[in-house]
Amino acid sequence: MESYLDRVLAGAGSAPAAVPAAGRGQTAAGAAGPGATPDAAAADGGPAVPQGPAAPRIAIYDTMTSPPRVIPVEEEDVPALIASLAEKTYSYCREQGGQVPYSVILELIENLLHACFQDVVITILDNGQTIRISDHGPGVPDKERAFQPGFTTATAWHRRFIRGVGSGLPLARESLQFLRGVLTVEDNLGGGAVFTIRLPRSGETQAPPPPPPVKLTNRQTRVLALLMELGAAGPTAVARELKIATTTAYRELSTLEKAGLVHSVGEGKRALTDEGLRLLESIL
Repeated sequence: MESYLDRVLAGAGSAPAAVPAAGRGQTAAGAAGPGATPDAAAADGGPAVPQGPAAPRIAIYDTMTSPPRVIPVEEEDVPALIASLAEKTYSYCREQGGQVPYSVILELIENLLHACFQDVVITILDNGQTIRISDHGPGVPDKERAFQPGFTTATAWHRRFIRGVGSGLPLARESLQFLRGVLTVEDNLGGGAVFTIRLPRSGETQAPPPPPPVKLTNRQTRVLALLMELGAAGPTAVARELKIATTTAYRELSTLEKAGLVHSVGEGKRALTDEGLRLLESIL
């Protein structure tokens, strides 16, 4: 279903042309597509900088009952486009009264390199406290892993522009948590990704995101079942009953404790928590 923002943007000009990434055997100029100038293409195989109708846009909702202000952002090269998008987004957020840190905005803008800036729309809502950054790039298949330190899909070309690859998204999420905010990612309609930065509005307390579902291994399930049978047990007893190494039993108990499924009852023993018991009952 076409969104209200899509209709507004369509009325402001022709539909944005996609800017596909250069594939194997393609040069950047060959992958540029309509709306991108050949001079903007990186000489070393990077994507063309989108221009004209394909240029990234910032949509600012002053109120939810009126159409947004739509500002296209055009620059001649990738560093200038990253800087301009980050600075303008930050400025418009502050103009609305938002408190999203510049460092977080910059990390998310740099992340658009993975999408080659295809159909980028940055939407500013809730008096600058919510920023939604959408694209029609390759998307984020493994969303949980994307927020783990050290994980990256950056190529040598991306590394020319992104500082500290593999740390940007985890740091951005951690920075927002200090402000009682959240950073989420979901699939965009028609492909690509939508990253949403959300801070609590004035007088509002942001509820923490729900914890990710716990995925137990077969051995961890057996450990929980043993604790339900024995009431409490330490690594030595678990190792003996399940015929595994004591170090392995200790590691599994520590993992389950971090997940909130078991708790210490003294003398090195662990027992099921209420959450652990509920999870085990749902499995068995």
